[in-house]
Amino acid sequence: MSKKKDLYDRLDTSVADQNLQAKDKFENADLVMAMSKLKQRRAQQEAPEPAAAANAISAAPEVQDTLPTPEAMNVGESQYIVKSLPISRVKDHPRNARQVYDPARVDEMATTIARDGQRVPAVVMPDPNKPGFYLLIEGRYRKRALISLGRTAILASVIEPLSDLEAYRLSLLLNEERNDQTILDNALSWKAMLDDGTYRSQDHIAEHLNIKQGTVSKTLAVLDLPPSVLNIVKTRPGSFGIRVAQELRQLSKMLDDSTLESIAEQVIEEKLSVRDLERLRERKTHEPLTRERSRAYSLQWGNTKLGSIREFEDGRLKIDLSNAPEPLRANIISAVKKALADTATNAGPEVAQTADGLAPEHN
Repeated sequence: MSKKKDLYDRLDTSVADQNLQAKDKFENADLVMAMSKLKQRRAQQEAPEPAAAANAISAAPEVQDTLPTPEAMNVGESQYIVKSLPISRVKDHPRNARQVYDPARVDEMATTIARDGQRVPAVVMPDPNKPGFYLLIEGRYRKRALISLGRTAILASVIEPLSDLEAYRLSLLLNEERNDQTILDNALSWKAMLDDGTYRSQDHIAEHLNIKQGTVSKTLAVLDLPPSVLNIVKTRPGSFGIRVAQELRQLSKMLDDSTLESIAEQVIEEKLSVRDLERLRERKTHEPLTRERSRAYSLQWGNTKLGSIREFEDGRLKIDLSNAPEPLRANIISAVKKALADTATNAGPEVAQTADGLAPEHN
């Protein structure tokens, strides 16, 4: 009986290893196919004028309009080489398509790497401004996991140098192949590239990525959500597709921030679907507008908008410091404490004894 159990255990281990090896092959094939798409796009952009192209076609042999298999591409042409690189020499490429990271996933990947090793290489290109260094195009989770384990080297596929737009497109293609890209990643990346001029306009984004302009505008509109709601979306961006984000944005015009925060949390908990949000919006659309009357004051710190203070008619104050760095938040809280203490001295000894600080609430 023990021999039979030992045989089953070995078979289970063998099947698991084969599954991992098959997954590794597909992961590495993703890079080959993504590079092929990138080069096809580059060739299309560099194509000659129609007249010149017609003359070239008449003298050229007929070719098939299909992509070669990953195996053929690996054998037929040198796409990349795999190296073990010092992590200290691998910097994050500023055009990586991923913008939001889940700490829990870093921990999960660290556990997998500690057990099985780094099975899939990251993707890097030489740093054009710093010889001997590399820019990480894809594999930030792996890099973070390795650092958390105290490792000093990362296995990486070194590809040819790419322009910023090509590096972004390659990163995006790889994330999409692995279903890792989120609408929030896209919105943050596109906004940054519009701000620094990498993309000239929303039309430029649509043309470069071969998507509809409407998709671009709907994606960027996610960033119009209240900061407190956007912070909730950042904790689980994979739960918010473009339709969910659209519904939340429409609801933000009808609901106060705290209600919208609760709805976003219920989306994460899978208690509300897209259809549920649609029904809620339709119901709110036909309800009379009964918003609480309040006044909002923007909080600025230099050119940075930290958040806002909202004053309600019943005397409540709501302070939103979503964009404030931690040290500044601590300073603001200290200032509120001091203001309470200073004003309490004129309000009697009982108030003065209890107004020297803010006690945190525990729910």
